[in-house]
Amino acid sequence: YISRNILRDKSALPDAERDELHVEIYNYLSWLHGKLSELEGRADKSMETEDTNDEDEGGEEDDQENPKKQAAKSNAIPGVNVDELQNVLDKLERTFAIIPNIKQEEEIFARKQQKREQKQSDEEARHQKQSQSLSEQKGAPFLEESLSASLTRLVKARELAGRPRRRSRKRRREIVETNPNRFYSRKMIHFDDLFQRLLQYKEENGDCLVPKKYPKDQQLACFVKDIRYNMTVLARQGLKHEEERIVRGMIPGKLLTEERVRKLNSIGFVWNAAKGCPKKSWEERFRECVEYHEANGKWPTQSMGTLGLWTHTQRRKYSKKEPLFMRTKVNKLDEVGFEWTPRGNTRMTWDEGFEMLMEYGRTNGHYDVPRPCEGTENGSDEHRFYNW
Repeated sequence: YISRNILRDKSALPDAERDELHVEIYNYLSWLHGKLSELEGRADKSMETEDTNDEDEGGEEDDQENPKKQAAKSNAIPGVNVDELQNVLDKLERTFAIIPNIKQEEEIFARKQQKREQKQSDEEARHQKQSQSLSEQKGAPFLEESLSASLTRLVKARELAGRPRRRSRKRRREIVETNPNRFYSRKMIHFDDLFQRLLQYKEENGDCLVPKKYPKDQQLACFVKDIRYNMTVLARQGLKHEEERIVRGMIPGKLLTEERVRKLNSIGFVWNAAKGCPKKSWEERFRECVEYHEANGKWPTQSMGTLGLWTHTQRRKYSKKEPLFMRTKVNKLDEVGFEWTPRGNTRMTWDEGFEMLMEYGRTNGHYDVPRPCEGTENGSDEHRFYNW
């Protein structure tokens, strides 16, 4: 390979891999040198034993008279020369700098390991010595015998000073509600107070239909909702009111006694909020929807209260093709340009889209319609044409 120069010209390992290869070769040769030295030592011992036996049998023999023994001494392990192998290892150490560094690291690690083992053995010996000394000593006294007098004096001193009151683990929290809109707690309901606030609401608004989300007094809104639910439960049981009962020294605020039901009925309280709301006809809702479109330029969305729900209902009936609705209502809605899809994304008909596509091709020379620019309204012709 050296004469033909095959490896030098066509392959080269990176430096890291070369260092790793050199270290592996050195480790293998070191292991081999150790094994051969061990075998050579064993061969020398066996030869010494044979020499001793020969001397015992007939005295010293000349090496020339025993050529087999002389050959064995000159070369204990045929085919391998331990001294020359050691020269190879020395050459590797002098040539490649990585090998001495690795040897130094291994020596440092071995010394540290030896120190740890020595420390561990010393620690075990110390513990063994302590345990042995403790076993030889007299047993430890009992706790009751050592502290009996001291604990007795401690108890007497406490009785003379008076036993302190034990603190409760539960924190006493005094709830002082200054802002009724901050939160709503069912533990703080007082019927008479909320009844007066309900009267004030009626004077300001003309009815007792407190909305679910009433920013001025959310506690009142929750109270009205709860007593309506309680009355619904009583009606299912065939009852008109509840029996009066005392809980923690007071009548619960939501308890609908006969007297409280009478007081609420006297001010025109509506127990069913759905029946209390005036119902508008289809024509009235239609006019409100058209007026909203004329004022805002768009149709009401589903999240816009009752008018938005009415708009959603018309679109749902149109999608289901209800016969009565298609005969009587669709034409009126089409006359005002009502959009049958939400958010103004009225679908473009095929003929309308094809006509716009041909016009776009004549103007731009291609039919690759780009996405509308940012800021363009969803209901615009650009969006409708792009979606088509």
